[in-house]
Amino acid sequence: MSIFRIYVDGALFYHPNLSKLAITQAKVSEDAESVDSLTLSAPYNHPYLQDIHPMSSVIVCKKGEDTVFEGRALDDGSDFYNTHTWTCESCLAYLKDTLQPPFTYKGPLKGLLEYFIRIHNEAVEEQKRFILGNVTVKDNNDYIAYSSSDYSITMDAIKNKLLDTHGGYLQVRYTDKGKVLDYLEDFNMRSLQKVEFGKNLLDVKITRDHTERATALIPLGAKKKTTDEEGTEIESDERVDITSVNGGKNYVCDEDAIKEIGWIWTSEVWEDVTLPGNLLRKANSRLADLVNGITSIELSIVDESDTGADIGDIRARMYVECISKPHGINGTYLVVSRSRDYLNPAGNTITIGASGVTLTATSTKQNKNIEILEDDLFGQTSRIDGIDKKVDDINAQKMYRTELVVDGVSIFKNKGQSSIMSCNVYSWDKDITDSLDASCFIWHRKSSDEEADIEWDKNHIGKKQITITTEDVYDNASFYCEVNL
Repeated sequence: MSIFRIYVDGALFYHPNLSKLAITQAKVSEDAESVDSLTLSAPYNHPYLQDIHPMSSVIVCKKGEDTVFEGRALDDGSDFYNTHTWTCESCLAYLKDTLQPPFTYKGPLKGLLEYFIRIHNEAVEEQKRFILGNVTVKDNNDYIAYSSSDYSITMDAIKNKLLDTHGGYLQVRYTDKGKVLDYLEDFNMRSLQKVEFGKNLLDVKITRDHTERATALIPLGAKKKTTDEEGTEIESDERVDITSVNGGKNYVCDEDAIKEIGWIWTSEVWEDVTLPGNLLRKANSRLADLVNGITSIELSIVDESDTGADIGDIRARMYVECISKPHGINGTYLVVSRSRDYLNPAGNTITIGASGVTLTATSTKQNKNIEILEDDLFGQTSRIDGIDKKVDDINAQKMYRTELVVDGVSIFKNKGQSSIMSCNVYSWDKDITDSLDASCFIWHRKSSDEEADIEWDKNHIGKKQITITTEDVYDNASFYCEVNL
């Protein structure tokens, strides 16, 4: 099983097998369309509370060898019990730290992103720099023309000039060479796991926002250009529309939706579209989404990788097969967001793209689905019990902790003194030390003599308790036990 750890400025801040470095919360929220975040909490007696400096410290979360989060703390605070909590944002937010000066650009789409990243990298330290990776978003003509007369934040410039006009997603990959920024039309990763009703799907929440619905759309394209008497190209305030290819109408509408909720108008601009025919196709595609409103489908799941299974986990920015007949879910969907609590995996959720999901509307269909749900529950009780056991196993795994017990003095003042140090292992509040093999226990000494420490460590492997004498301490030394479960 891959172990989850947290590092602050390269130093270990949390490890599940070190009780001294215990924390109370580590929840990562991944968002394919925005900046990921981390909520981190630690008790008042954590030895490195003061080592986290908001907007400065680099916080890295690893699961096994994979980096699952890298970023910085935005704020810190404490509660009644003096538990400290930090809200953190991922390294993609570094693009908020720089400004793009006024510019004029004409050329391929990838070149504009290269320009933005180059300006950003020149203005920040090494830690905040990016390497431009894969760019799969394309322009029909592979030629765009943009300009700005104002200073703009780099992230806003990328959003306004690229994401809003050409779509796509930003993705950060962590490599040996540095942080690689991809600009992707779509994601190509697919989870090896399957989310399935009656197996590892615990709950389904479907929310539909009707306030965002529209039944008629006026699409507008790029600003039209004219040529003056001297042959100079001038950009006018008039935009490309669909009147010439849509029977004289400058809008598209959905008749069925109009009968249901009436005329609701909206307008959208596609800055890069210069041909009316292309604008009409984009408008019809967009209207299909607008008539349905915004549908959010949140699934509470058991991620099999958290149970110790040797299988890749489920993350945002990848596709996963989801099957739940009672809810009309049957297909492969993009994981738009992922909420992952590394101390309480039973509460993990994913939000999938709602495209292609059929939602029942009439009471008759709802009743039929309820009947299906009852039948499936009746026939799959044992499978659901299996999920409960798996969740219990997860909860047990996350609460392993160690406790060092000293029988004798903790500070040696005179020669000839000694103490017995034991390492007890708990799962929740149950002492499981006796059930573990002695080979799991590895003792370490840290003093001013590193070579002697290495030799000392070699002689203190496979012991549940050890005897410490004044000969082990010299001037000053500390001891701890590593337990491999």
